[in-house]
Order: sequence, then C-alpha cells, then structure tokens
Amino acid sequence: MTVVEQPVDDALEAVGDLSTEVFGDLDVEATRSPAYSNEAVSDEHDRRLWRTLADTGLLASVLPESVGGGGTGIPGMVRLLTEAGAALARVPLVETCVAVSVIGEKHLPAVMSGELVITAALTEHPSTIASPLRLTGRRLNGITQLVPYPLSADAVLVPAVREEGCEVLALVSLSTARIGDQVTTTGEPLGVLEFIDAEVMEICDAADQARSLAALFSSAMLCGIAARALAMTAEYVSGRVQFGHPLATFQAVALRTADRYIDSRAMHAALWDAVHALAEQDHRSPRVRYAIATAKIWAADGARRVVSSAQHLHGGFGVDVTYPLHRYHAWARYWELYGGSAEAWSGDLGDLIATYPIEEDE
Repeated sequence: MTVVEQPVDDALEAVGDLSTEVFGDLDVEATRSPAYSNEAVSDEHDRRLWRTLADTGLLASVLPESVGGGGTGIPGMVRLLTEAGAALARVPLVETCVAVSVIGEKHLPAVMSGELVITAALTEHPSTIASPLRLTGRRLNGITQLVPYPLSADAVLVPAVREEGCEVLALVSLSTARIGDQVTTTGEPLGVLEFIDAEVMEICDAADQARSLAALFSSAMLCGIAARALAMTAEYVSGRVQFGHPLATFQAVALRTADRYIDSRAMHAALWDAVHALAEQDHRSPRVRYAIATAKIWAADGARRVVSSAQHLHGGFGVDVTYPLHRYHAWARYWELYGGSAEAWSGDLGDLIATYPIEEDE
C-alpha cells in the first residue's frame, strides 16, 4: 500500500490557515476542569465559536459549491477537524461534518449560516448497540445514548432500522425527543434520547458511510490532540532543568519523545491515506474500508501513547488540574473510543481481511 501524505492545494491551505487562526484564539481553560466535578462543564456547545465558524466561512468552505460552499469536501473537513482537535473545540463539528456529507442539500444552507446545528448518535460501535432505534414510515421510536450537545443542537442524525430490517439514517428535530443527561470524560454534555412516534425531517440510506466518516473524522481530532500534546511536551522538557541540564538532553527522555513523534507522524500519514482513498474510490470499496480502519486504529492507539507519555514526561505537572495537559488526556480518551475503540476496529479489519485478502501489490 502506498501511503499518501496531505495534498498541496491552495483551497485546503486557506482552510488550514484560517482554521489555525480561529482555533488559535481559543483558551482551552475557559471552562472549568472536568476533574473538579462529575457534572458537565456546560450545558451547551461553544455558541460563540460556532458563530465564528459560520461568519468566517469555515463551515461554508467544506460544503458543496452547488449550495454556495467552498467545495473542499472531506479533505477540508479533515484539515478543519485537526485544528479543532488541537484546540479542544467545544462544538459538534465531527457530527456536523458527517451530517452534511450524507444528507440532501435542502438543509445545507441553514448549516452553512450557523442557524442549524446538527449533532449525531454515532459514538457507539454497532456491536455495542443492543436495541437500535426503529423507523416505521417516517415515525421514529426507541432510545439512543451518548449524543453530544443535545440541549443546544437543533437536530440529530441517528441510525435506525426499518420494518424490513435495513438500516438507514434519520435526521430528526431534538424538540421531539425526551432528553436525559450524560457526561463525557471531557466534561462535555451528552444525552440519552427517547423518541416516541417522532416525525423525522429526512431519511437517507447512508448508515455505513456515516460510521466510516465518523471514524475518519474522530481520527482527525485525535491527530490534532496528539500533535498539541507532543508540542507541549517538547516545550516543557526543553525548558525544565534537572541536575544542571534540560530534561530534553537526557537520553531516556529524548528517545521516548522521539517514539511519540513517530506515532504522531504515522497517525497523520494513515489519516491522509484514508482521505486519498476516499477521493479515488467509493466508501464501500475494500481499499477505502482498509484505509479508514487503519487510520482509526493508528489514531486511537497512537494518541493514547502520546498523551500518556506526555503526562509521564511532565512529571507532577502532568496531573496538575491547573495545567491544561490533563484536558488533552481526557479528550484523547473520548475520541479514542468515539465510534468504537481500536480493538473494535481491529476486529472489523480482521473480518475485512478474511473477506477481501490483501493482494501483494496493495
């Protein structure tokens, strides 16, 4: 398999530069640390940031040109989400990027303007869902959980099973749901949603595609989180002096940091290989499915190693709740498990290899 790095493209560079500028202004410590309480740090997403994403055109930049967007598509989304991960952005950006990739164009202008905020029930791996939502005609029934920002989003994208047994996606207004509280390791609000004969806004046959995109986009978040944690670590060990020498000059520290840099670069390469595969082939092709599973496995395992090493190399500062590194550890853990753990995706990859053996020239 040929590993493809991030492509050079003026439009993508513009998205990346603007994303860096917008997310670079965020203060990751603006909300209280989740370590202080078992309750959510806020009831809603960062509305000011969401408005900024709309006003600066970042939301529009990834949407199709047919609705007035910039047309950067999935590559643009991955650039945007990588920067969002580095900034621990408190917005349902992964969920919105999945939604705009699979729903029809009817609702896209409202998303582009920031008026319609979409979340999604995609945090669970299919193997862990005991009782899926049921869709009869255009009426939705059942309970789903772990839905981000349910009190401040306007609509939710949910997988549901039709009467004949096929799985689809339904976009439904959150005003039709009974909402119970849940909290993530990051302190961000989640919800248990109960639907009783709720009328859906839109139905699309793209459940597998949505899950694949959720895995890809969560990998982008993890790449950003890991890169920032690694940068914080490099800065710390370069400035921290022990026995008259910076920690970075100690061989054990240098070797461990180098290993985590390799992890970070491998995560990045696997991510962009999957993006390139999606640009060339349908999401159902074995090549794309291989690439996305590999990207998710590398991102989940790699980010865990990066943030764990970062905490160790920081010493006591690694667990100091007045220092931001512990937040990156919590966010890495959340996105590691989003849509399924590395172990779950390794199982999927094993099944895929058994069904579609890898050829020597791949």
